Amino acid sequence: MNRLFTLLVLGVAALSLTGCAHNYITPGSKADLQAFAPADIQESFAIKPTHPFPAAIAVVRVQAAGYNNYHLNERGGRHGSGRYSVILTREVETDAHFARIQALPQVSGVTTLNRLLLPDRLESDRELRAAAARLQADLVFIYTFDTAFFGSDASKPLSVISLGLSPTRKITAVTTASALLVDTRTGYIYATYEATEREAARSTSWGSREAADEVRRGTEAQAFDEIVGEFAASWSRLTAR
Repeated sequence: MNRLFTLLVLGVAALSLTGCAHNYITPGSKADLQAFAPADIQESFAIKPTHPFPAAIAVVRVQAAGYNNYHLNERGGRHGSGRYSVILTREVETDAHFARIQALPQVSGVTTLNRLLLPDRLESDRELRAAAARLQADLVFIYTFDTAFFGSDASKPLSVISLGLSPTRKITAVTTASALLVDTRTGYIYATYEATEREAARSTSWGSREAADEVRRGTEAQAFDEIVGEFAASWSRLTAR
């Protein structure tokens, strides 16, 4: 009887520990922006800018095909298959970001793309440029996030994080935001932008998946803020050129 009671207690304890342990699945990959540039050197030189200033700008976030993260898994907002997907939900972008772009001289408007304008199959920049053309947007600002989580040794990215179990384990979130400014009519690339942000914390401070995902969104928000700042700083040079 005592042995049976002990086994029952151990079983309940094991179930309790299992119930308290949460795993956070880290986000998917960035989109390969090289897919939006011609592979042939001569073709690249043949593409010319149209200098459409004042310009209307379409803004769109892209990620790898099949991309997912905790926030999107809960709320949805991904579209497309093929070489990349489009993220339609604003996760870290704010009205202030788009207002900053809208306020620049020689910008006639800022808009975003939605699923009604996009085909299901996404293979290159042509699908995005065709959607932007339907909105009469002269330029397309295409951006993507590459967010990875690293353990203390930082040897390779973590795909799964066990939350709240190790008080000594430090986890670092690193986000690189990359962007292209593309001519809607020709595909000419006016500029490229990139920014990296990171945040480190003990795993015990991430007591839930939501808390862990807030760290991801925090680094992505900072990186996006930086590339919007780079865009604003480069705009006068672009219009003058």
